[in-house]
Amino acid sequence: MDLLGPSLWDVWHSAGQEMSVLKVACIAIDAISILEKIHSKGFIHGDVKPENFLLGQPGSAQEKKLFLINFGLASNWKWKRGSSSMHVQYDQRPDIFRGTISYASVHAHLGRTGSRRGDLESLAYTLIFLLRGSLPWQGYQEPTFVLMAYYCREITIAFLFVRRKWRFHQRCCVASVQPHSNIFLSWLLL
Repeated sequence: MDLLGPSLWDVWHSAGQEMSVLKVACIAIDAISILEKIHSKGFIHGDVKPENFLLGQPGSAQEKKLFLINFGLASNWKWKRGSSSMHVQYDQRPDIFRGTISYASVHAHLGRTGSRRGDLESLAYTLIFLLRGSLPWQGYQEPTFVLMAYYCREITIAFLFVRRKWRFHQRCCVASVQPHSNIFLSWLLL
């Protein structure tokens, strides 16, 4: 017996691979609320993507409620010690990647400790995907000359994704906010 309904990816796919701005805005509000609750408990999800957001079971009272599943990559961002809390130590190990490559934050690609910011960045990529049907770096083919060991290939591909994502951030989000946010929004809504 299924306890939940279709994922956002299933809904997007069955709706002709497009969603309205209003529907994505409603999803964004619910998703931010879910992440806020998880983060307030001291955890990060670590794998935010359309396949991990499910709607309630069709025909039930919770049919339009959004749920987040798959906490296999979840981790703490703060530790409780008695009555006080401490932030986890920063760590960077480029040989370790956690998440889904298309939706992972730039920091995840660099092997950095998972963060609330990373979850929100992954959510932004999820929302862009639902609006546009693709991400700027999807469909990027790995170079044919990369014929090294599996480990080296994964690091190379991760580097190429990070470089492409970073260029996207620089074009749209980094410098002065107003002109670049207009570029970002025009790219989203075209």
